[in-house]
Amino acid sequence: MSTKESRREVRHCAEDLLDAGLKLLESESVQQLTIDALCRKLKVTKGSFYHHFKNRADFLERMLGYWVEGWTLASIEAANKGADAIERFNLIVEKSHKLPSGTETSIRAWALCDPFAQKYIERVDSMRIEYLRSIFEEVSGDPERAVLLSKISYSMFLGVRMMGANVSEKDHIHILETMKQELYKIPAK
Repeated sequence: MSTKESRREVRHCAEDLLDAGLKLLESESVQQLTIDALCRKLKVTKGSFYHHFKNRADFLERMLGYWVEGWTLASIEAANKGADAIERFNLIVEKSHKLPSGTETSIRAWALCDPFAQKYIERVDSMRIEYLRSIFEEVSGDPERAVLLSKISYSMFLGVRMMGANVSEKDHIHILETMKQELYKIPAK
C-alpha cells in the first residue's frame, strides 16, 4: 500500500458520526461532545464532519432525533413483534436493558439545563410511558391502573439506569421479576 493510500481518509456517513456521538455520551457530558472529539474518535477530518452537518448545533439536534428513532421507536417496533401484551412487555424490558445507561444519563443531565434537549426527553418519556400504558391496559383491563403501572414501571427503569453499577444484574432481574409478579400481575418467564 502506498503512503498516499494509507493516508486516505476512511469515508464515514452521517450515521457513523451520530453513533460516535451517542457512544461518547456513554462516558462524557454533552459539553465534552465537541467536533474535535468526534473527529478524533472516528479518525476523520473536520471536513468530513461538515460534509454531513452544518455545525455542532445541527449535529446535536440530529443526534437527539437519531437517539429517539434508534433507542425508543426501534425498541417499540421490536417489542411489537410480541404475540400478546405480556410478551411485548418482556421484549421491551429486554431491549431497554441492553441499551447503555451512560448515554441516556448524559442526555438527561443535558436536558436539565437546555430546553431544546428537554423537549426530546419529554417526547421520549411520553412515548415510552404511553407504550407501557397500552401494555398494562391490555393486561389489567383497567385504564386507570394502566396509567399508574406505566408510570411506576418507567420510574423504576429510569431509577435503575441512574443508579448504574449500584444495582447488580442479579438485583435488577430480581426487582423486575418481583414487580412483574406482585405489582403488574404478570407471570414469571
